[in-house]
Order: sequence, then structure tokens, then C-alpha cells
Amino acid sequence: MATSYSWPPAKGLSTVQIPRSDTILQMYASKKINAPGQRVLDAVLDVSNYNKWNTFCPEAKIEVQPPGGGREGGAADFRKMKLGSIMTFQVVMDASKSNNKTATGLKVTDISTPSHPSDYVPASTRESDSSFYSDLSKLYRVCWKTEGGFVSRGLRGERFHEIIVVGENECEVRTWECQGGILARTVKWMFQKTLMEKFDLWLADLKGYCEAQGRT
Repeated sequence: MATSYSWPPAKGLSTVQIPRSDTILQMYASKKINAPGQRVLDAVLDVSNYNKWNTFCPEAKIEVQPPGGGREGGAADFRKMKLGSIMTFQVVMDASKSNNKTATGLKVTDISTPSHPSDYVPASTRESDSSFYSDLSKLYRVCWKTEGGFVSRGLRGERFHEIIVVGENECEVRTWECQGGILARTVKWMFQKTLMEKFDLWLADLKGYCEAQGRT
């Protein structure tokens, strides 16, 4: 069972969209956060507040929400990710040039919570592939895949956030992305080290933001 293992697995990571056999580049980070899992998930889903904490991606916009994205039939809420949301992230690859941002198109592929678990990652995969945490009763998850221009130029990617409940106000957050396709080789050659650092920065920022909320 994939609940007691070292992570990431020695044989490499995978996602639903990008299996291990197709992965050319992988980025990952993990961190303990002293905050409830729901709070951490909410921070990741709410792109309207990324400018308050996210150094790597200080600007994110939901371009299209799926049908039924609003409350009680009202206008769709473009602040928070939903399953199927299409988004644009503006990422800062060089901190010394924070005004130079790279636009990345994305689409949300899964959202899972203990109260509303999803079967996006099949049970057999959760048990056999230690990329994934298997116990859905202790897991919050959101995933998105590359969408739009980068795909047409030969880049396929999917990123996971798994927020594992450790205690009442403690969780372990694992985030990783697998990329495949022709363009992934160029990204690996040029940006692998930088992206690993950015993934760690993302979680450090997320930790600071979520833990500060508990002190207010």
C-alpha cells in the first residue's frame, strides 16, 4: 500500500496524463505545513490571492469556468479553480527580472477531498505506483495539465498537488510535474535546475502563507 514509502520513488514519478514511460522531465518538492489540509487546498485553488504569497506565480487568471461554476445558477466564480477550469499562469523564471513573466496555459484535471474523493487516479494505480498517496480519506488533491500553445509546440505536462493530512493542524504537501514530448527535452536542458528550485519556493511560500493565517 502506497502509504508507507519514501517519496519521490527511486524509479521516478508519473501522473495520469504523463506515465513514467513518457516522462522526460520531472520536477518535485515536498514540505510539512502546520495548517489544516483544507486551508492549504483553498490557498492553491484561489488564484485571486496568488499575488499575496506566490513568488513563482504571482499572477494567475481563470479564463474559462466549466458549466455550473457559479452558486445557485449565478455567474461563475473566476477566483477559484474548479474541475475543468482553463487558466493562464504568469510565472517568473528569473527573480532578478520579476516583470518578465512567461504565460502558461493550463486546465484543471482533478480535484479530490476526503469528503468528495475522486477516482481520477484509479485505485489499482494508487496501490501499485508510489508516486501517489493511496488513502483518499486523508488526501486533498488538485491537478492541472498543460493546455494551449505549449501543447501545439510539442510539450505535454501535468502537475499534481497532494496534501496529506498528518494531524488536526498538520499536513504534508507533495507537488510534482511530469513533462513529455519533443519540447520537454529543451525545457529539461535549459530549465531543470531552475524549475526544481521554483517548486521548492512555491511550497515554502505556501507554507508561510497558510501558517500565518492560523496566527491571525
